[in-house]
Amino acid sequence: MDLGAPRRGRLPIHLFLVSLTVLVVLTVRSSAEVITLTEETFSDKIKEKDTIWFVQFCVPWCKHCKNIGTLWEDLGKVMEGEDEIEIGQVDCGVSKPVCSKVDIHSYPTFKVFYEGEEVAKYKGPRDVESLKNFVLNEAEKAGEAKLQAD
Repeated sequence: MDLGAPRRGRLPIHLFLVSLTVLVVLTVRSSAEVITLTEETFSDKIKEKDTIWFVQFCVPWCKHCKNIGTLWEDLGKVMEGEDEIEIGQVDCGVSKPVCSKVDIHSYPTFKVFYEGEEVAKYKGPRDVESLKNFVLNEAEKAGEAKLQAD
């Protein structure tokens, strides 16, 4: 019996390990693009110095939230290389106090925060390019306001 030969019907261990590594890397990478904010993390994160937060507020049962599909994750991927812009999401079913605090009454709601303050609410088309242009514009406004204040 050859111990190095793979058994019929079984994946060789090295292929299994490579597959597992790829799966873990993809999982970590995709979850890093959109940051889930909770009651414990929301306030501290949106107060980060010189960082724009574009946050989606949703609930799992909302048909409108379901209809946008992977839009928010796609935006997160597109924005990943942008300095000082973070894409976040809040599940209002789990983090009700956060959603109440920032006046969320319908889903999905998209808001921009800068240094702890809400600076804009997005009401435009729901496509990646429009969302990207909106948050880049808001980041530029925040940068200009900061320069004028300094």
